[in-house]
Amino acid sequence: MKINSLSLIRGEGITCFLSALENYFVKFPRDVEYWKSRLVTACVDWELFLGMFHGEHLVEFIINGIAPHNEKSTAYNTGTGILPEYRGKSIVDQLYLHSIPLLKNHGIEKSLLELICENERTIKVYKRIGFRITRTLKNFQRKSSRNEFGENSSKMAFFRISKSKLFRPEHYSWDNSAGAIRILGEKVKTYILGEATGPEAYIAIDDAGKLFNWRVRPVIMKPYFRLWKKFFQAVKLKNVDVERAELINTLQKWYFSNPVNQYEMEMFI
Repeated sequence: MKINSLSLIRGEGITCFLSALENYFVKFPRDVEYWKSRLVTACVDWELFLGMFHGEHLVEFIINGIAPHNEKSTAYNTGTGILPEYRGKSIVDQLYLHSIPLLKNHGIEKSLLELICENERTIKVYKRIGFRITRTLKNFQRKSSRNEFGENSSKMAFFRISKSKLFRPEHYSWDNSAGAIRILGEKVKTYILGEATGPEAYIAIDDAGKLFNWRVRPVIMKPYFRLWKKFFQAVKLKNVDVERAELINTLQKWYFSNPVNQYEMEMFI
């Protein structure tokens, strides 16, 4: 078997990705176009998208997104997959052994990834490679009745929020970052409560109800969630840092379900 960049076989890479997700802990979309868009949002560098080949066939891969994270140049593992018949052969160890010098040559300082908490076997693999768990991220969702933020809200360009004191970049995972929102552009809308010069709360959300970025001052937490409960058809909050206890308690109070949780893991290289 051999290791190569997937820059010339992007389509096959996604096909292998979908096959590798069979029988995973959660059900993923099967639409190829969805994943093409998803990989753009994740800042994937196709030259650093590495795969293990058996002959001419791709059997395992690592998809790396490249961007700053906590002031460090970071390779975010937005997806590792292996075809079922090739599992248990320590191929992921071989891919990282090959990729770390390559990442270093591109000025990358650390690698980052997320894993479902129940995926104990894979967590052990990444710990063996050198990753450590840095935090726990909880996912929430809820269905409601309408699709507006409310009469007391107004729209604002996200970059203005990202410059305000209300914005806390450390709260958000890779897919929820300001960089991901900038890439999505008009697909994500930002709403605020309060005056534009000093908003009390904001959300950045797409038309499907995926909530990318949000924050509310504690003094208006309850009215904020009353508006949320009343005006959104469906809301999905991915990767809420477990340290945000007040937010999590409020979500639970307003009957948000918690279908899955993840560990964020990192390794300095």
